[in-house]
Amino acid sequence: MNTDFELLKIMRKDWVEVSRKNGFQDGLKRLLTQLYPDNAHFIYELLQNAEDTQATKVRFTLSSQGLDFEHNGTRQFSLKDVDSITSIGVSSKLDDHTSIGKFGVGFKAVFAYTITPEVHSGDFHFRIHDLVVPETNGVTKPILTDSKTLFIFPFDHSTKPAKIATEEIRRGLHALGDNTLLFLDHIHSIEYQLSQNSLGFLRRIDHDADHIEIVAHHPGGNSNSTHWLRYQKNVDVIDEDGKPKSCRIAIAYSLMEVENATNQPTWKIVPLNRGQVSIYFPAAKEKSDLRFHIHAPFASTVARDSVRNSPANNQLRDHIAELVIQSIISIRDQGMLTVDFLAVLPNNSDQLTPFYQPIRKNIIQAFQKIALTPTRSGSHAPSELLYRKRSINPNLFRISFQ
Repeated sequence: MNTDFELLKIMRKDWVEVSRKNGFQDGLKRLLTQLYPDNAHFIYELLQNAEDTQATKVRFTLSSQGLDFEHNGTRQFSLKDVDSITSIGVSSKLDDHTSIGKFGVGFKAVFAYTITPEVHSGDFHFRIHDLVVPETNGVTKPILTDSKTLFIFPFDHSTKPAKIATEEIRRGLHALGDNTLLFLDHIHSIEYQLSQNSLGFLRRIDHDADHIEIVAHHPGGNSNSTHWLRYQKNVDVIDEDGKPKSCRIAIAYSLMEVENATNQPTWKIVPLNRGQVSIYFPAAKEKSDLRFHIHAPFASTVARDSVRNSPANNQLRDHIAELVIQSIISIRDQGMLTVDFLAVLPNNSDQLTPFYQPIRKNIIQAFQKIALTPTRSGSHAPSELLYRKRSINPNLFRISFQ
């Protein structure tokens, strides 16, 4: 291993020694490994970092002794990544606005399960101990096939028995939903091996630029497919540090295949019981009360499970409101803006929180001014033209979101 790696190891050891002398290390370990309400949250941390390396396939292999995670990312580890993954609150991706995860605090969640994780990528094969110290002694270089990066997490934590670790991670993998892949650019396949004959997977098929299919199979169950109409765009916001930042936002509507009047299969947009907010991956505690999914790189809590109050988040929300209008116009032009589609849009009974109410306000204004409201004749018109002075024009079906 090169001299710079050895120097980094010495620096980390010095930090550990000072931390121990001050009695900080045990408290720091507890803090870093208990930041996440979901014990298996590090599954998403691993997926996030694989996405940043432009991986298209990832695989988890769970056994009673530990967990392996491998991916085929095109960007392999550099010394800068070694520095980042063994740091606390420092990332090699801080200035990369296209990155999702940041090695550092998030990765430290793995230390709730293991005290000696291994990393094998490119020219680097090392084990981490004491949270931050990279070590090569006794580390065996594995044979990597089509996977270019491999993480090994032995269940050797004194307060987390292997049996409990196995069950928690099994539940975490089993809970991966179809929208795990919905808003990613690169990862199209997630596989997880729970035992020799127990394989689960999620696979994304991009039928075209907007039509996404997710095929899911969980061990012990049947495979099923969901279809989505996804719209996305790049927008610019002023970040919390006052700097301009380019971000990708997206929305996704649920599609159902139905037969039309000529008995030919066609697609219909249907409302979701609960639309989710994603920060690339679903933010578990965030509630929008929308009937479709939305995504933006919102400033969030540490666990990325809810959206924080932030001017930058307000900008992203407003951009999403604009994208919703653009998507509705596209849906109209594709012949799918029917009266049934109006049930997808927020109405008075949907208790949107103040943060998401501007989305509904934008929709109402757009329907008033733009030819979007379905009429009996099969065309569309601005809703303000469909009202008469004392009665409602019979051409108007209804506007369910008002």
